[in-house]
Amino acid sequence: MTSLTGHTPAPTTWHVLEVAAVPSTDHPDAWAYHGMAAVDRAAETATLGYDDLARPAQQMISGMLHQEYSRKHRFVAVLDRPDGAAPTADDVVGFAFLAMALKDNTHTADIYVGVHPDHRRHGIGTALAARAEEAAADFGRTTFFSWSLAPREAADGEEALVPATGAGRLPADTAGARFALDRGYTVEQVERMSRLDLPVDPGTLAELEAEARTKAGDDYRTHTWEGIPEEWHEGYAQLMTRMSTDVPQGELDFGEETWDAERVRVYLQDRADSGQRLLTTLVEHVPSGEIAAGTSFLVQDGRPAFVFQEETIAVRSHRGHRLGMLVKAVNLRELATRYPRTERVHTFNAEENAHMLSINVALGFRPSGAEAALQKRL
Repeated sequence: MTSLTGHTPAPTTWHVLEVAAVPSTDHPDAWAYHGMAAVDRAAETATLGYDDLARPAQQMISGMLHQEYSRKHRFVAVLDRPDGAAPTADDVVGFAFLAMALKDNTHTADIYVGVHPDHRRHGIGTALAARAEEAAADFGRTTFFSWSLAPREAADGEEALVPATGAGRLPADTAGARFALDRGYTVEQVERMSRLDLPVDPGTLAELEAEARTKAGDDYRTHTWEGIPEEWHEGYAQLMTRMSTDVPQGELDFGEETWDAERVRVYLQDRADSGQRLLTTLVEHVPSGEIAAGTSFLVQDGRPAFVFQEETIAVRSHRGHRLGMLVKAVNLRELATRYPRTERVHTFNAEENAHMLSINVALGFRPSGAEAALQKRL
């Protein structure tokens, strides 16, 4: 693969090492995290042409400090320095991230590998993936998940990678997916990456919200917060538990996640420590007090131009009332009021999730990429 500068660099010597957790970005040993963040930015830019999806060093550091529900490991590939000196951020040419759930799905492992475009095809990705997979296997994990992003879906008639679901098509030359297939992974699902350019026409948004409120009726009431008040943590936990099983999963070997109020508290603290916060709208079913639906935007400190659309779900027993459109329309209205500098929203949805995709299209989302969900069973 050619680099961003259009050439294939000469091979260099390198080695892989595991990275310890550090308390902050200015810690002397945080060099590896700054190096990983730089590689991630370069890789995302090479794939998409921009770095909105790249993870800043602070997010990586925070995630390693929060291991209450997932055991995490990070590995880096660093160039060998001729003077034998200790590596620096500039020496990092690739990384691997391994996460293993501790409470549920304890047979699984999430593995993500990134290699700087200027240093690909020299065995770095293979070595990193092998190190992460070996560590996962040592902990008894037998199902590995990974993901590969492409800037577009495959066009009709184009050679494509098609998941077992038959929904969605990834270009056959998608490098990350091909790399995973060579390592024994299979494409189990394709997600559509979508982008909404802001602002949405206020009149259109108001009309969509009004139509959804009329369909929902007086039994459903919306609440919006930056963060989630403690008294709502238990209800939000029930929603997140349902989110783990009620959305399309294809043939991914993934079972229910059990959430409670404490897990929500830890989740929100991890977000805050990483320089992120949620703007959340929930729908309360007034007669029962249950949370019937919800959605969140993930806002990142220091990066005001974009947000991520996080989980959106309507509980099965409350579907048929246009609650999915209601929470999304309300949250978009609140986003425009509270974060007027936001220019775009990114989101991912399984291609077989036709209902949620139709809501997104009605709100103005347009396809901006495709991601393969990959699985390997030992």
